[in-house]
Order: sequence, then C-alpha cells, then structure tokens
Amino acid sequence: GKEAFFQCTFLTAVTIPDSVKEIGKGAFYGCSPLTEVTIPDSVKAIGESAFNGCSSLTTVTIPDSVKEIGMYAFRDCSSLTEVTIPDSVKAIGESAFSRCSSLTEVSIPKSVKLGRGAFPSTTNVRKR
Repeated sequence: GKEAFFQCTFLTAVTIPDSVKEIGKGAFYGCSPLTEVTIPDSVKAIGESAFNGCSSLTTVTIPDSVKEIGMYAFRDCSSLTEVTIPDSVKAIGESAFSRCSSLTEVSIPKSVKLGRGAFPSTTNVRKR
C-alpha cells in the first residue's frame, strides 16, 4: 500500500509476493540501502514515487504484466544502471527515471507514452 516501507533504512532486498497487483504510491520511497527488488507477474502498475530515492538500486526488471510506471517511480535511483521495460508498458510518467545518473541507455516500446522528463537527458532512449 501507500508508503508501506517509507524510508526503511535497513531494507536491502525485497521480493514482492504474487498477491500484489500494484506497488503503491511511495511504497519504498527513500529506502536508500535497497539494492534488489523482485517484481512478480501479478503487478499491473508501479505507483507514483514507488522507489523514489532508492539510491543503491542497480537493476530493475519490470515484468510483462506492468502497463504503467507512475510519475517519479524511480527518481533519484542514482545507482540504477539497467532497467528492462517490456512491450506491455503503455505509459511512463513524468520524471519516472529522472536523476538516475548511472542509467545511460534504455530500450522502450515504440507505443509507450512518455511523460515530461521521464528519463535524464544523458540517457540514450531507444524505441523498439
């Protein structure tokens, strides 16, 4: 739910159970030591600021079930170097990956609707 693990400063890894349909707004906001997260195929949406400020997160694989990535969802994930965005994603919100300074390249579906500043200007965004 909303802000479920807000600023949990000792949380380093998360496996989200299959019963979860949506990662709520700010669910893991500010969990700076979080390095890995496993998102199951049951998740349809990643909410606004869900992983905002998870500065130790390096890689994220978004499952084929996800249709939407909310605003600021991964903002300030400065260690994020790799993200896999499947063809199922229809929208990526405003500033969803802003300030992800280590994210240099990402491939997204041609049909995806991008919010303003979804990716840093230093990221090579390729549409497939």
